[in-house]
Amino acid sequence: MLSSCTELQEILSLAPDWQPVLDSVVSKAVGDGKDVSIFQLFERLGAKAIYMKAASLGGQRLILNKLLRDHYYQPMIAKMFGNNQNLKRFWAQRKHPFDWQKGQAISMAVELSTKMEGVLERHLTNKSADGFKVLLPAYVQRSVQNAVVDYIKDEWQWERETLQDMNLDPEQEDPRSMAADDVKYAPESKAMSGEQVAQLNQLRVELKEMLADPKQVREPLVVVDCMFGLGLTDKSKAGVELTMREVCDLLQIAGETQARKIARCQVLLDKGLDMIRSQVRKKLPGVADCWQADINVNTASRRELSHQLSLTEGEVERLLANRQYYALSELVDAGVVKANRLEDIAKNGAVAAFVPLEVNSCTTRDLIDILGLPKEMAQKFAAKRPFSSFDEAIRAQVLTQAVLTDAIRRGAALKPPSTGERRLDLNSTESENLTTLGLAKQMVERIMRGRPFSTWAELEDYLAPDNREWLILRQKTCLGISD
Repeated sequence: MLSSCTELQEILSLAPDWQPVLDSVVSKAVGDGKDVSIFQLFERLGAKAIYMKAASLGGQRLILNKLLRDHYYQPMIAKMFGNNQNLKRFWAQRKHPFDWQKGQAISMAVELSTKMEGVLERHLTNKSADGFKVLLPAYVQRSVQNAVVDYIKDEWQWERETLQDMNLDPEQEDPRSMAADDVKYAPESKAMSGEQVAQLNQLRVELKEMLADPKQVREPLVVVDCMFGLGLTDKSKAGVELTMREVCDLLQIAGETQARKIARCQVLLDKGLDMIRSQVRKKLPGVADCWQADINVNTASRRELSHQLSLTEGEVERLLANRQYYALSELVDAGVVKANRLEDIAKNGAVAAFVPLEVNSCTTRDLIDILGLPKEMAQKFAAKRPFSSFDEAIRAQVLTQAVLTDAIRRGAALKPPSTGERRLDLNSTESENLTTLGLAKQMVERIMRGRPFSTWAELEDYLAPDNREWLILRQKTCLGISD
């Protein structure tokens, strides 16, 4: 009935207080006629209990960490790799046999579980209060997704390079042309692809001059060079794009943690793109016109307003506070910008198009930044929607009349749900409510352990539900956002 008895005894010697939990797991398995695995024990204990026990073990925690690596991380990650839709699609396109796919998923799981063991140990060494999060399925799922992106990117790049020297059968379709068609399916967007060769060459010459200019700050430009694989410095190779994590390692970007290094890399990337954007608009108007895209000031994010339209922080705040606008001239009337700034903003691609916003389906961020709802009110509204009318939202005390009046002026629209049935928030509802929808008890338990989920794709990769279960989830539940 019990798998890995020796290792199970090893666990209980480290944590004898886990015996009642093990007895409970065994009792349930006996009733169901199933075997008991160490993974089930760890799953029942939960992330916080495991982390607290590891933190209390001192030097002996290395033994527990190895057991977690082999019997918690590895089986969970292998299943996530096997169910990852992007990876399955990538392998299916290349017609890899199922047994090969399964073996590859296990191999990738072994590698990632070892990395996760190291992450867990660092959190324990630093005595991080929230270090238990690295044991949560949702955290592991994000790590799996990052690993999938890196894997596909490496494989795709290898295929592109390998196909250059192939001896082709004249009767077969040229695989190089097929690989060329796959550019749009590259795992990360290629910012420099799809433009006219002359314009791209213009830009490369200009960037070379910027990098050679001693007055320019080089680090942000080097980050851009590495991220987009421009091959303009000895740190990058033409056509080989890097992830932020790879750039951090290559350039040895300072930071106490990986997250802080990546955050600093993002700041450097933004600064480098701003420097390039400014130079392009100033010296290469032909390239600027080619790349220019309309940006609706009524729906643009803060990042787009500041980086694409070059609005100052104060201008962004005033613009958000007075949305929406029927014409750009209203930015001057509302005191968002001065009249002499309007022409420059329009040249950068700004347009004003009033867009009605359906409050039962839009994002929480749109409720805040476009309709002007206070943050807490927006989160409460998103958690309790859909509503059949604005009056219902006021009666439920998730909106006030003053906020509603302003939101309607700014484009709020409400489409009543097709049925009177209200969707359950998958991230906050009780397990009993999910069971009443017709979901199996085992799936409900997995949902409760893995939440919160931020996207439907993340949920699908984690659960791998069948068609009936997926239909229930999409039709009868929603994903509320919480900070």
